[in-house]
Amino acid sequence: MIQRQTPEQAREELVRFREDIRCDVVLEKAGYRLDKTESSRNNQKYRRGKGESIVVNHGGRGWWSPHHNATDRHGKGSVIDLVRFLNPGMSLGQARQELRGLLGVAATGATFQRAPREDRPRHDPSFMWNRHAVVTRGSAAWTYLTLTRALPEGLLAHVARQGVLREGVNGTAWFAHHDNDGTLTGMEMRGPEYRGFSSGGGGKRLFRFRADEGKRPVRRLVICESAIDALSFAALDHTVFRQGTLYVSTAGGPGPDAWAELKALMASLPQAQGRVIAAVDADAQGDRYAENYIAMGEELGLLAMRLSPDAEFNDWNRVLQDKRANHKENVA
Repeated sequence: MIQRQTPEQAREELVRFREDIRCDVVLEKAGYRLDKTESSRNNQKYRRGKGESIVVNHGGRGWWSPHHNATDRHGKGSVIDLVRFLNPGMSLGQARQELRGLLGVAATGATFQRAPREDRPRHDPSFMWNRHAVVTRGSAAWTYLTLTRALPEGLLAHVARQGVLREGVNGTAWFAHHDNDGTLTGMEMRGPEYRGFSSGGGGKRLFRFRADEGKRPVRRLVICESAIDALSFAALDHTVFRQGTLYVSTAGGPGPDAWAELKALMASLPQAQGRVIAAVDADAQGDRYAENYIAMGEELGLLAMRLSPDAEFNDWNRVLQDKRANHKENVA
């Protein structure tokens, strides 16, 4: 029989977490290491890569992020706040489960080691990717995606947990492209002042994320022209979201390698239940993409169809932005 905590026991447990678990223990578990060169007695900096640093203070019981505005309450706090900061979207109950496993654990004192400059592959997409921080609530890229692009915070947190969304310079969001073997090949980059794809590496393959974080077999493949459109379509896809859907972006026209990847993904779908959705733009280019995707799906015995917005919107992100604007008007 499960014994539930009383409110008093729940409060006491939170106090114990704050008093008995040091922030450096949480950071080490998350892959951060102490950067002695930038630490002092009262402020110890932990790093995991460029743009990923946390400062531990108050004798290990407090922390703050140098990458957040000083007035941002989400960028500092106790060990409980730290666990939730490192895991966007995590509930307090989930944080409790994480922290229970850290009671009695001591930090190892492992230090951050910088790679020799000559060993740094400047055009390796993995090297570029690992030097930048995961998008977190309140960051510049998060603000761009939620305010300018109207993407829901819960969806961003869901995708960030899958390791395919990071933050580049000047508030630019990076969307990871992988091949079907899981190798990082490059990044779609979208921001207030920049749009492009990373150079070096294997080039464009597919940006992809699961509706259910891999808990169910993929039965439905949704193909979009950009990462932001894939996220936008997912935000509008309420009736089937979390039901075995894989959303992908080709970052424009897919090359030969991406075509091969798409065909392999389609071939992995169950023929009796597999669905292919060409969620492309409402223009001539979208017409060509949809025709090819549908032909490929039907060749493999799958039900394939096109879903595009009305011509006045052209792409799915504009539909999402219009929906938010209408909601604000109705509320007002």
